Amino acid sequence: MIALGLNGFAGADHDASAALMVDGQVVAAAEEERLNRRRHAPGDQPVLAIQEVLSIAGINIRDVDIVCHGWRPGALGLGLGESSEAEAIRRTMLAAGIPLPDKTPVVFTDHHVAHFWSGVAFLPSGVDRATVDGLVIDGAGESTSGAFFRLRAGRLEKVWNLGIEGSLGFLYEAATAALRFHPGNEGKTMGLASYGRRETMSDIPQPPDDRFAGPIPELHDRAEIQALQRRRIIQMGSLISAGTSFNVRADLALGVQTVVESRIMSYLGEVSDPAPVLVMAGGVALNCSINATVAEWCGRHGGTLTIPPPANDGGIAIGAAISVCPDPAGCTADGAFLGRGYAPEDIMSRLTAAGAAVRAISPGEIADGLLERDMLCGWFDGRAEIGPRALGNRAILARADSERVRDRLNVIKGRENWRPLAPSLLADEFTASFTGVPSPYMLVNCTATASAMRPLAGVIHVDNTARPQVLDGDDGPFGTLLKEMQRRTGHAAVTCTSFNPAGQPIVYTPEDAYRAAAAMGLDLLAGDGWCVALR
Repeated sequence: MIALGLNGFAGADHDASAALMVDGQVVAAAEEERLNRRRHAPGDQPVLAIQEVLSIAGINIRDVDIVCHGWRPGALGLGLGESSEAEAIRRTMLAAGIPLPDKTPVVFTDHHVAHFWSGVAFLPSGVDRATVDGLVIDGAGESTSGAFFRLRAGRLEKVWNLGIEGSLGFLYEAATAALRFHPGNEGKTMGLASYGRRETMSDIPQPPDDRFAGPIPELHDRAEIQALQRRRIIQMGSLISAGTSFNVRADLALGVQTVVESRIMSYLGEVSDPAPVLVMAGGVALNCSINATVAEWCGRHGGTLTIPPPANDGGIAIGAAISVCPDPAGCTADGAFLGRGYAPEDIMSRLTAAGAAVRAISPGEIADGLLERDMLCGWFDGRAEIGPRALGNRAILARADSERVRDRLNVIKGRENWRPLAPSLLADEFTASFTGVPSPYMLVNCTATASAMRPLAGVIHVDNTARPQVLDGDDGPFGTLLKEMQRRTGHAAVTCTSFNPAGQPIVYTPEDAYRAAAAMGLDLLAGDGWCVALR
């Protein structure tokens, strides 16, 4: 069976994406922003993403058995019916040169159900897929803002919905706006919270606990959601004033971080018989600090936590495709690298055609450049990651022991100087340098050991934490580079941050990488056996 999953129609106004499932395996997934180069693709439909996943998989649209979108249009209060919205999707695809046959059904699934299934796809191999709990928390999906799920023997039950008034995602977004960060910059609020003072942190208005069972309601007016967002922003803004100090803003960030974490832990505390696996998804599941607390809770109850790399709405297409498969609990994604891949010779040929002077280089030479010349290296290799974290295929790399290099990297990327950067490291390095739960997708904060403070000074935040990506096994050219760093420094780690200038999506093609590296003033662009010297 071939299923095409979508996000970006029927009220989904950001993070448009497409994904292909073939016989229970995610074979391709792409976010529209990576292709049209508009961060979060606001208001865009996933036409380029659809073309891309079909091309990656070598599948003709005529061979697709079913199309599923991860929003139910009937619950949006927009006067949309599923049949009319299905026809709108067909027309949009046809206009983009993707003629979906009339016989191919277009269906819809609950937004939070799609989030849950996207997490199930990324469960580690060997994990029992028959007994899983799921917590989805975001700003809004249709007419609710979250849900708790129980998967038992292949049957999915939604235990409760979280209403819009109780939206923890909206509360966090409102604090982000009050702190004068742009929409989508909730990660800045998370980083700023580490500077907050417990004794003076802001007293955040508590949202109501408006959970309920049963189907999601239909909104009488879509403006209800927008009005709530405005009220929350006004509430947050009343706690700080324009021009207030860094400390006051940090106290607000810590206040909202504490409220959201406390509420999430109260939800989990009500679970009397936790499953051995908890899946978390939705935009709030990108909060690495909260995830660390949840991961510890899972460990105390003898379980494990799984968060999909595209926990935000970029992963909805994956979950939508899974939801219509015969055995959704058995559907899998083999890691985060689901976008377009390029062989080294193809990359070198395309960069040469773009005017770059490409030469050969070894992993040891790259390691020497990072360490001896404090180089900043744009790294481009293999298939593109899905999700907002750089995971070693589209990344900017630097030595992990230098605060000076960290500061230069923040300047080049247009980031505030107080924001932390994250490390990628091998499993034995994690064991030696951190306590906490390892994450392959850079989604869980861990505490640095005393011995790691100096050798990893460039990636340890003010609260002595970092959100490491932990590689396990060979892991190809990137793993080889980490081993070269270990031979020279005794530590198998690099600073790894997303390969994009401020306000732009992560690079996707070799040409994207070359333009971005030159624009940012990186020292080197490199990959598996090749490089372009830029300075």
